Order: sequence, then structure tokens, then C-alpha cells
Amino acid sequence: MRAADAAHDAWCAGVTDADEEPPLTEPAAARELVAALPENALLWCGNSLSVRDIDLVMPPRADIRVLASRGTSGIDGTASTAAGAALAHAAAHPGAQSFALIGDLAFLHDAAGLAIGPGEPRPDLCLVVVNNDGGGIFETLEQAAFPGVFERMFGTPHGASLERLAAAFAVPYTLVTRPAELGKAVSGSGLRVVEARTDRAANAELRARMRAAATRAAARAVDR
Repeated sequence: MRAADAAHDAWCAGVTDADEEPPLTEPAAARELVAALPENALLWCGNSLSVRDIDLVMPPRADIRVLASRGTSGIDGTASTAAGAALAHAAAHPGAQSFALIGDLAFLHDAAGLAIGPGEPRPDLCLVVVNNDGGGIFETLEQAAFPGVFERMFGTPHGASLERLAAAFAVPYTLVTRPAELGKAVSGSGLRVVEARTDRAANAELRARMRAAATRAAARAVDR
């Protein structure tokens, strides 16, 4: 099993390492974020594809803390929960920074989480929002074979401007479109938003190829 797991990780790393030009892929965004995390950082993982991508590409790290509310409340209160976790983490570890990887629908669903009263503590939190303009996880399911109905019922494109949304709450915003840009974009302090813009259909196809090739690599490792 360890050999199969190592073969899987090596193959996934090879795929994401090859992605150095646009369009930015979601596994590559997760990989670059994990690589950029400073020691003693908190990484908050959103539900849906965010936690899956972290699980897919994250190498073992004993110097950071990873949290998620996987399976407890869907996308409700994602930004707010990440902000609360960041405040608690900073209280327990003075000077420690916090980061979150969440999807665009989760971010929009809890946009009010960016509204922090003038007398309230502000978290040192970088929200990395993967924006594929809809519900990317549903692209991996059977209903994606019916594009007309699928796009309205499951794809749910919103066309929202995350930059304008961040500006409405006076939160600093950065857009990244290349993997190499993400490490620099997440640096800094305070509450801030980094948008990683991706393509739903292209990432669904990439994940299908990754699953198939990783399965073959793991099977070969077990057979040796």
C-alpha cells in the first residue's frame, strides 16, 4: 500500500509540476498554496473540491495545522468559520498566520463574512478563492453528460466579480492566473482575498486523467 501511495503521489506531482503556464489548474493552485505556507501556519480547507485537492497534492508537513469542517455544514459560513479559526490560531500561537482554500460558491454564499465591525478583531487570514464560475465538483458526476440541463441546475454559473465584492468590504484583492504567481500573492498580513481563476471543464478533464493514470501507477507498484 505504501508503494502504491508513493506511486500515486509521484504521478500527481508530475502532472502539477508540468503546469507552469496558463490556464491555472486547481490541483496546481492547492500545491502552490501548501508550498507557500510559513511554519506554524493554519490552513483552513473548504468543502467540495478544496479539501479534495489538498488531500490529493499535499505532502506530509508536521509544521502546520490543517483544519476543515468536512461534512458538517456544507458551504454554510465558510469565510466566517475560517476567520474565527484564524483568530483562535493567532491567540494560541502569537504571530502565526492563517490561510484558507475555498471555492467561489462557498465564498459567495458567505460573502457577509467579510463584514467585520470596527470594534471587532480582524484576522490575519488570506482567503484563496478558486473561481471556476460554478459548482466544479459536479463536473465529475454523471449529470455532466447533459450540458443543457446540467449548466443551469448543477453548474450554476454566477458571473460575479470577486474583486468588486472584496472592494465593497475594503478587503485587499489579488488575481492569479499562473501557478508561479500564487506564492507571492498570498504573502502579506491581515484579511485579504486571492482569486485563483480556473476553468471547470478543463479541470474536470484533468482530474479524470489524473485518476486513471494514478490508478495505473499504483497498480504497477503493487504488482512489482
